[in-house]
Amino acid sequence: MRTPSLGRALILSSFLLTACGGGGDTPAPPPGGGPGAGPGAGPGTQAPANGGSGGAGQDTAPEAWSDGAGTATVSGSATFNGDAPTPVQIAMDSDPKCVEMNSDGATDASVLVGANGGLQNVFVYVSKGTDAWTFTAPEEPVVLDQKGCNYTPRVVGMMTGQALRVQNSDPTVHNVHTYPKKNRSSNVSQPAGSKPLDIEMKRGEVLVAVKCDMHAWMQARVGIVDHPFFAVTAADGSFTLPKLAAGEYTISAEHEVFGKASKQTITIGDGEAQSISFEFSK
Repeated sequence: MRTPSLGRALILSSFLLTACGGGGDTPAPPPGGGPGAGPGAGPGTQAPANGGSGGAGQDTAPEAWSDGAGTATVSGSATFNGDAPTPVQIAMDSDPKCVEMNSDGATDASVLVGANGGLQNVFVYVSKGTDAWTFTAPEEPVVLDQKGCNYTPRVVGMMTGQALRVQNSDPTVHNVHTYPKKNRSSNVSQPAGSKPLDIEMKRGEVLVAVKCDMHAWMQARVGIVDHPFFAVTAADGSFTLPKLAAGEYTISAEHEVFGKASKQTITIGDGEAQSISFEFSK
């Protein structure tokens, strides 16, 4: 009788089929290299671990910025195209102390156009081209004063994480009310003689309005960016952005009344100086 030998042969064949994957319920791996393979990957090929194209540029971390790295300068001007608006007289009758401090009267300072068309208080800043570096905000705050029942300066710039220090130099009560879209708002009364108010802006935002609810004409604007390459145009509309590294940049400009001007894209080399201009209109 050979029956036992036949049984042993059948058992051995079944074991070999199972070990080689035959006869089981587990499906064969899909073409393209198995789990994690990206589209178009060949057999045995896995997608890059970071999910990207595998290029070296994607793995390069930003470097800490050093002022010595920047030797280029961009300067220029902002102008108003058209007839300059006639300054509007401010009625301060609601607060006798404001009237007393402005005995010659005061006009609205939202639009200031010079004799040659230069537009003051335009916030100019690099809006693209700084991703290769990280920047540390200055410890010194940016000061916005309430003086003569007006905010001064009218427009200021600051870095994310830097403090905006609002102080009251007037013998009357003011109210500091910020209107951000990305940062936390503040709405604080500031009586005469009170200590300064420090406001931190943690996110980039251009422009944030600051108002006094007690004196409706009192307004300022704050431009917040994550680098030091910004400026506010002077009375003649001029500005300068110093200490830029060589590279390609997009530079933007915004005014509180006339909005944004057309962006300017430049490529600049080490030690080079370039000039650009922005034009605004109604």
